[in-house]
Amino acid sequence: MRGVPWLRRSFATLVGCAATAVVAACDGGSAPHGEGRIEVTVTADASAPEGVGYTLTLNGRDPRLLPSAGTVVYTSVPEGTHVVHLFGLPQGCEVRGVNPRVVVIFGDGTATVDFSVACSAPESGGFRIEVTTIGEPLDDDGYQLAVAGAPLRIIEVNALEIYAGLAPGLHLITLKDVIPECRLHGGNPQPFTVVPGKSVLVRLGVICGEPPETG
Repeated sequence: MRGVPWLRRSFATLVGCAATAVVAACDGGSAPHGEGRIEVTVTADASAPEGVGYTLTLNGRDPRLLPSAGTVVYTSVPEGTHVVHLFGLPQGCEVRGVNPRVVVIFGDGTATVDFSVACSAPESGGFRIEVTTIGEPLDDDGYQLAVAGAPLRIIEVNALEIYAGLAPGLHLITLKDVIPECRLHGGNPQPFTVVPGKSVLVRLGVICGEPPETG
């Protein structure tokens, strides 16, 4: 084949297209040293949490954010070998198959990469408990926050506490060590429900002194 240049070029292209470890699109008529495209598609099963999103990088750079399912296109990608990495998956999720993926661009061709994400159903959830206190006198040393299924915590009169890993179902939330001049609006304790895979926002309002006038 030394004396047949076009045959050597065709043979090299065929070898590149036949590599099973590489996702590539070949264009025999493309000019060398061109720029191509990489189209990355992510699909997820029904157990994947909504609104979380993932992150893609190309060669460890150019991060792109995308929802649990979607397509990202990298343009003006130089000819040659590149690495596409999908990460930032929520807990309990993993990529099926190889990750990161090796991609080869030939000339101005287009390479496609498909990531499939599988998730196991979440077995626990949590609370985001927001405590707000109005009126006077304020309780300078804060309160004790009790959530069924979790250790007792100290929380300031205006603060946020996050609970995770709670069993699904109904939980009682109690504010303890509240001075007599203050009371929890709506009663104390109060029931709230843990939803698997979610962080439920709980707002607790404490009123001190006389209730503020309305209207």
